[in-house]
Amino acid sequence: MNNITSANATAYMVVKDLYPTGFALNNFSTDQAVDQSEDTIAETRMGVDGYMAAGYVPSIKAVTIKFEAASPSVQYLNNLYLASQKNRRTYEVTLVVKVPSVNKTYTYSGGVLKTGKLLPGLKKVLDPVSYGFDFEKVSVR
Repeated sequence: MNNITSANATAYMVVKDLYPTGFALNNFSTDQAVDQSEDTIAETRMGVDGYMAAGYVPSIKAVTIKFEAASPSVQYLNNLYLASQKNRRTYEVTLVVKVPSVNKTYTYSGGVLKTGKLLPGLKKVLDPVSYGFDFEKVSVR
C-alpha cells in the first residue's frame, strides 16, 4: 500500500534578518498546509508556417501556507509582514518542507513574503489565514 499521508509532514522557515535560527511552522489549517503553484516551464509559440518553437524559461516558485488563526506560526509571519511595511523592504526567506510519506525534502530559497493579512475572517469561528511567498529556487532530495 502506498502511503500518501501529509499528517507527518513538517515545515521550517528561516527569515535571514529577523529569525536567522528559524522557526517551526505548525497548526496548519484543516484542508491545506503548504501548496506550491504550478510552474511555467516553457514559453511556446506557433509560427505562421505551423511549426512550434519552444524554450525553457525560469519561473518564480509561488508557495501558499495556510494556518488556523490561533497557530503560533501566525505571530512570526505577522511580524515579518509588519517589518516589511514599517521598513519598506523585503526579507529573504528560506522554507524547508519534509514529507516522510514520500521520503522527500523540499527546500525553497531566495524567497520573500508576497501576500498576507493580519485579520482572519471573523465568522462563527475565525477563518484560517494564508501567507503567499515567491521563491527563486526549489531543490528536492
